Amino acid sequence: MKNIIVFDLGGSSIKYGVITTLGEILFKGSFQTPKDSFETLLNKMFEIFNLLKKFNPQGVSISSPGAVNSSSGIIKGISAIPYIHNFEIKKVFEETFQLPVEIENDGNCSALAEFWLGSGKNLKNVISVVLGSGIGGAVIQNEQLINGKTFQSGEFGYMLLEENKTWSSLCSTISLVEQAKKITKINDLDGIKLFNLSLIEYPELETLLKKYYLNLSKGIYNLQCAFDSDVFIISGGISSNPIFFENLTNHLNNFYNSLDDKVEIPLIKKAFLKMIQT
Repeated sequence: MKNIIVFDLGGSSIKYGVITTLGEILFKGSFQTPKDSFETLLNKMFEIFNLLKKFNPQGVSISSPGAVNSSSGIIKGISAIPYIHNFEIKKVFEETFQLPVEIENDGNCSALAEFWLGSGKNLKNVISVVLGSGIGGAVIQNEQLINGKTFQSGEFGYMLLEENKTWSSLCSTISLVEQAKKITKINDLDGIKLFNLSLIEYPELETLLKKYYLNLSKGIYNLQCAFDSDVFIISGGISSNPIFFENLTNHLNNFYNSLDDKVEIPLIKKAFLKMIQT
């Protein structure tokens, strides 16, 4: 058994910790993501690394936003951390930490974790769908992560459902909450509070939510047609709400029952694991 230092690079915070190769979390913490430069970020990560060296780490694993080429160690695309892109960032980390470093897209990391120890354990074909500011995810097919030619596999939010409307614009948590705010006039509404509101008090919400669940079901169905997955693992803040998950399951079943010709309905599970949290 070996110990690994892990970092999860996020737009608002950097989460870090030490885990074993058996999946046991030995330490966890976080700090605010620097806004100014990569140099500031690297210095802070190196400071944390030195604090965690007492665990005798054998390597460093990094979860990052963007189109991560895990082979070249370059992060393409765009993300909420603009200064991490388009240079050999993996090489810089290896030179800094003087240990082997692996870096992968954060959505892929989430899917791999669920495949390893979570809701996808002992299954060969897994699709992860992350509902947040957009819709992302990952595909594991025959026990192999699919990266794609440009390392953008899993960018499900760009799928088109209604004319030129993307899945993200129709079903992201932010999109749904913004529409619900206009109906309810509740300025501090979020994805958790939304699904606890009374439809009797806000009857217009019922129409909004029915359309939301229908489009969410259509997206899942289209992905199932393409990949024939064993399971869809749904994550993101709203997925922790049992009301949301129950309603999604019911609407998905109703949508499938409305179709004449269809593929087999997939198993839907909520994510079992969470990112390292303080």
